[in-house]
Amino acid sequence: MSGATAADYGWLVEECTGGDGEAGLCLTFVRGLPPDAAFRRIGAAPGVARGFPIAAYAVQSGTVLEYGWAWMSWEQCVSLSAGTTVATVFVDIKHDDFFYLVDGQLVSAFCWYAYSFRHGPDPDPLLADVHELGLDLDDLTKQPLAERAAGVRLHRADFIRPSLVGSFGHGSRP
Repeated sequence: MSGATAADYGWLVEECTGGDGEAGLCLTFVRGLPPDAAFRRIGAAPGVARGFPIAAYAVQSGTVLEYGWAWMSWEQCVSLSAGTTVATVFVDIKHDDFFYLVDGQLVSAFCWYAYSFRHGPDPDPLLADVHELGLDLDDLTKQPLAERAAGVRLHRADFIRPSLVGSFGHGSRP
């Protein structure tokens, strides 16, 4: 696990708020897969402008997928995590979800504002990180936990450079 802090992702909060403080994003941190492999696993079509847009950023330890205001389907989370680790952060005006999967299996999931109701076969593997980051409090900066869980770091330079862009079909929420 990394030592990422909320300050490391302050720039992303600024990027993903519309100036009114309301965040809307879905980021998936995928360890060890390049962007094209991540696209293949979720059935995204590079360069295609139909369905929901998606961007895949190549980072040092894998890929970070950005879904914007859309969400990743449960099937996509499972297929992405086969043989690796995935952490997904989804926040909009109605949802505030975090999913942690290893090798195609859910490990832990929770809503940020109801952390005590976390669930999964092992709901507490990230508990020390959650407490250290203060994420069991009312906080919108969840990306450090995703980085710590997946071992994948998203830097501002990764986010602003060209990415693999495409689209995927509409799926159901987990």
